[in-house]
Amino acid sequence: MNDGETIMKSRPLPVLIKQLNTVEIENLLAREAPLFIPLGTVEPHGRHLPVGTDTLCAEKIAEELSINLNGAVAPSLEYGVTNSLAQTAPSSFFSEDLYEKFVEGILQSFVRHGFKCLILVNGHGGNVEPLKRLARRLIRQEAMSVSVIHWWKLSEKFVEPIFKTRPGGHAAVEETAAMLHFCPTMVYPDNYRPETDDYVADDGIWLYPPPGEVILDKEATGQPVFDCGKSADFIAKTIDDITAKLNHWLNSMKRLTGGLRP
Repeated sequence: MNDGETIMKSRPLPVLIKQLNTVEIENLLAREAPLFIPLGTVEPHGRHLPVGTDTLCAEKIAEELSINLNGAVAPSLEYGVTNSLAQTAPSSFFSEDLYEKFVEGILQSFVRHGFKCLILVNGHGGNVEPLKRLARRLIRQEAMSVSVIHWWKLSEKFVEPIFKTRPGGHAAVEETAAMLHFCPTMVYPDNYRPETDDYVADDGIWLYPPPGEVILDKEATGQPVFDCGKSADFIAKTIDDITAKLNHWLNSMKRLTGGLRP
């Protein structure tokens, strides 16, 4: 380095399988690269976030994890299972059973073509239950390893230390921070109005559609915070935490000297 100049090392780009040819795909299979599959949906996320928030967050997090763990990223599934916001356009694309079968077909095809380690990065709460059933069923059918990540759940431990509030919920502090970090031009802070946008779900009264799309666990807690610096810190800690968990899991499979079995 001359004259005190600092040479910044650029971060590698993610490997997206839709951009690869078959020779490059065969190289991925030969080195048993983990395959990251982003799962989201299209549904309202308040007036300050885009309707594709769930998928966009899942894609960006999958890309970051794939770089850290030397994997590749599959095309996203941008339609999921919407429940509480099913009456608000655009949403409600799959029933749970149809979604489960559709994702099952995708995963089985990847496995049968040689991908043995699948990491599902889910960005949507409505997908959780069908993905749980599917993962438990697949490991009994295929010689594969599978991980299902609900990133916002893993991020909750970092909310209070960074944002000085408790975790929020739908379109709240966690998703707003992720979008502000990854896609800042798609976030509109001036559109957010707590008095009209916030809704605290109560199991004693179900409301369809809900009176607000920022669905909080507790009143005035976990609301969106529009701070780019804190958002970057929040996402960095979340990515590092998930990377560490996955790296430990991937390394632990080396103890299975007999290989994976269904």
